[in-house]
Amino acid sequence: MTELCRYPITNTGLKNDLIIMVFYGNLTDVRKERRTHEELFVVPVTRDELFISSEEGYNSIEIYKQENKLVINAQSEAAFFDGVQFTVEIEGEIAQEDVEIIWMTIGGNTEYVEGNDRIIAEIKISDNDELICDTKINFAKKAIDAIEDVLERNGM
Repeated sequence: MTELCRYPITNTGLKNDLIIMVFYGNLTDVRKERRTHEELFVVPVTRDELFISSEEGYNSIEIYKQENKLVINAQSEAAFFDGVQFTVEIEGEIAQEDVEIIWMTIGGNTEYVEGNDRIIAEIKISDNDELICDTKINFAKKAIDAIEDVLERNGM
């Protein structure tokens, strides 16, 4: 993902100042704007319907199996991710082997590396051997957008 490389900053002091500005200025506002669980997850699910779940650090994906659909909930303990819910219509019988959750870093690396968190989840779902869903969820997008906003406001 090249958007992180648009503004190469070699000055460590400036880099630290930007990080402080983003987390102090923008992410404190993010917390105030957070929506409630009921506003984000409008399709009700029960623990009995839990089909597959996966966690990586503070982030989690839960997939619930309901009649003719899967309900995907993405949640995080981080302040800069509100949560996401979406559904995928299914026709046949879905097995756990038909669902793949791949965690990766911002650069697309799937291997765990100390200090380089895997903050993107790619969800692949097949129905009758046909790929019906290939969706990526970026748990840090709001934070990245906030950093870009600070850089733009400061003419960088």
